[in-house]
Amino acid sequence: MKKAITLILVVLSIQNLVAQRIVFPNQNAINPYLDDPSYLAANGRYNMTGIIQASDTNTSQYLNAQLAPFDNFAFGLDYSNHSYQSYRYIQLFLNTRFKFNLGSEFHTLNIGASVGLERLNEKLSAKDNNFKSVYKLGLHYTNFNLKIGGFLTTYPIQNYLSLAPTTPLTSSNGYSGYLSYRIRVSDNFRITPSAKYHAYNELNIIEGVANLNFKGNYEMALSYKNDYSINAAISARLFKYFRISYSFENAIGAQNFNQVHSVGLSVDLTPKEQEIPEWLANVKRNREKLGRPKRKKEPKQEIVETTPIEEPEIIIKTETIEPTPEIATEVVVNEIPVMSEETPPDVINGNLKPGYYVILGSFVDELNANKEIERLKQKGIYARTGRKKGEEKFNYIYIDRYNLEEKETAIQRTFNKQKETGFEKVWLLRIK
Repeated sequence: MKKAITLILVVLSIQNLVAQRIVFPNQNAINPYLDDPSYLAANGRYNMTGIIQASDTNTSQYLNAQLAPFDNFAFGLDYSNHSYQSYRYIQLFLNTRFKFNLGSEFHTLNIGASVGLERLNEKLSAKDNNFKSVYKLGLHYTNFNLKIGGFLTTYPIQNYLSLAPTTPLTSSNGYSGYLSYRIRVSDNFRITPSAKYHAYNELNIIEGVANLNFKGNYEMALSYKNDYSINAAISARLFKYFRISYSFENAIGAQNFNQVHSVGLSVDLTPKEQEIPEWLANVKRNREKLGRPKRKKEPKQEIVETTPIEEPEIIIKTETIEPTPEIATEVVVNEIPVMSEETPPDVINGNLKPGYYVILGSFVDELNANKEIERLKQKGIYARTGRKKGEEKFNYIYIDRYNLEEKETAIQRTFNKQKETGFEKVWLLRIK
């Protein structure tokens, strides 16, 4: 019995001696580009982000610069510096990202690749401090609200032992995979639950994350890694071009590393002339996924096989009959009705009445909306503007309206309009 107890104590003490911590970026749930290069400049902006992450024994600094000269291509630089006891680990990456549209802007494949250098050295030591090559690969597939992806990378490994090992700070290659689904609670509030799997240095971690986003300006993420840690991160946008963030991580289960805090500052550097117009930003935020118009099933024609019947030859005397003139018949084509100046008004008590509206864009400022109406009129495009009850903030610009019982017609009209040049971004708004 004493031997068994002694063996158990030895095993537990050895487990404590070999305990390790993967130094994840604690803000990766709200800044996924810190891990995965396929998210580089995903919002289309030029951006620079700096993060300081620290505990009682370990500090990490992250500096990331992103540029998106084109919608389907982005590049940037990524620098990180980690220190633990007398050791320091540095990474420097050149990142690229390519986006492939698979039918629409909501159905895409993003592929990212990074190449760089890493160095692990000990202060005041004559050990080899040469740089070594390192890489990151990432991809994610998006189909409207569904997202599936993964990445290969190298993380620092902190060996926080009671009896210090030969190298307290090392690094390990590994991979992560994830699956997420965005739930649209309202026009301004979204929840995105996701499941992740991490495999690094013989550590296999399952993670669950819940990401909450309000208006695209405020974000919070809660993360749970089984038998490893819990992590919370928040961020808020200030003055349009600045975003501040904070995160907290605490060990659970067999882990016993100290609490980790981090603060970050992100600055958008997008030139003003490259910012998307206000109406297009609102379209991207409010555009709904439309169901394809239903096709009416045509009844199958039954083919009846008949056997020929021989009939006696009948001789019929024919007379010449003058042909009667044909009466031209007009073919009536059912066209989808289009809104014009003669169409009755759609506003009741200052708000748009119930129906389906084919939306071209929206403005917060009513003056800008009226200017857009005049600009379209000069191009020969008739449009109107109005507000939705309960959402008086936006002045919607619409080019067609249909009653609620004309849903299929409205959907078909929207799809037809999206095929026209200059109208690819139109979307359908339903007002009850």
